[in-house]
Amino acid sequence: MPEIINNYLSPSNFAISISRIPNVEFFTQKITIPSISATPVTIDTPLAAIYMEQDKIQYDDLTLTFIVDENMNNYKEILNWMEGIASPESTKQRALIDAGKDGVTSDIILTVTNSHKNPNLRFKFTNCFPTNLGQIDLDINVQDVAYATCSVTMRYDTMQMEQL
Repeated sequence: MPEIINNYLSPSNFAISISRIPNVEFFTQKITIPSISATPVTIDTPLAAIYMEQDKIQYDDLTLTFIVDENMNNYKEILNWMEGIASPESTKQRALIDAGKDGVTSDIILTVTNSHKNPNLRFKFTNCFPTNLGQIDLDINVQDVAYATCSVTMRYDTMQMEQL
């Protein structure tokens, strides 16, 4: 019989690890575990469509939001990564990306902790790379200090979930 647990998942109990962009790792405020879909295979017949079990899983993008530090180091980490992949200004810039210990991609580890702050679940996103670096809003009209945040969208190959 499954164990009955009365504690609920707290959305603030998590830690991430991204070796390529450690400044983003430290300042991450929000991460969304992506949705997963599996479209059934459709077989058309003269009378009706017949549906069979799906043949592949599709993962949505991984999105995380981080506080931007005043020197914008974490923003620059992602910007340099994206420019090095998509539009390097020199062969040296692309070579720095290729020569990194992760290569062009990086794995992201999301550890979710339980109500006692002990590691409970681990999500591993393999071969991640940024596809979108969001905007940063600067506004002189705010009443309270709200630190600037930015979102980054990552594409990845697979997601693995592990109970710790």
